[in-house]
Amino acid sequence: MAIQFELYKTPRPKDEEGKEMYHARVVNFQHIDTDYLAKEIQIATSLTEGDVKSVLESLSHFMGDRLREGQSVHLDGIGYFQIKLNSKEPITSPKQKANQMKLKANISFKADAKLKRSVSVVHMERSKLRRHSASRSNDEIDKLLTSYFSNNPVLTRGDFQGLCNFTSTTASRHIKRLKEEKKLKNINFYYNPIYVPMPGYYGKEEIKTNQGYNIEKEN
Repeated sequence: MAIQFELYKTPRPKDEEGKEMYHARVVNFQHIDTDYLAKEIQIATSLTEGDVKSVLESLSHFMGDRLREGQSVHLDGIGYFQIKLNSKEPITSPKQKANQMKLKANISFKADAKLKRSVSVVHMERSKLRRHSASRSNDEIDKLLTSYFSNNPVLTRGDFQGLCNFTSTTASRHIKRLKEEKKLKNINFYYNPIYVPMPGYYGKEEIKTNQGYNIEKEN
């Protein structure tokens, strides 16, 4: 089966002029999970599907144990896993204390040569699905959000993606911008965000009482 890809415009800083550039992205959005892999392995071996799932779950558990000890893990034919460190503040001295260190959010992975060879010969073709984001200015996005919040109290990334006809990547990038501009705020958990307007935006007005307290008001 061919790898489906599409070309997307590469974002450029506002102060950087020049010819438009594009980059390719894989657009096969099928997600393969443990159950799927367990079924494929079960068909190809004498193991039961339950046995395979148990092994994969144990593998994740014991890999975590080793990584927490600072060890690297090598899975033959798959690759190397290792944790990476970061500092809470810039390192200005070789006497950096342990309490100033933290783990990076991700785990470093380097593919094994065997895994690289298995995907070295592939067929690619342009995707028939044109999943490009609509081209919208910041002002157009603000108008759409104002209309949206006139009938809806909260917004999810999926809502925003559909409202603006964006891809998930473009939607996430604009939400990050709107949060930095103090136009939206997340009122839920980090990994399950729900957004509401900040005072002064999208129908939310901030007024001041005679007592000097700020309150929020809907238009």
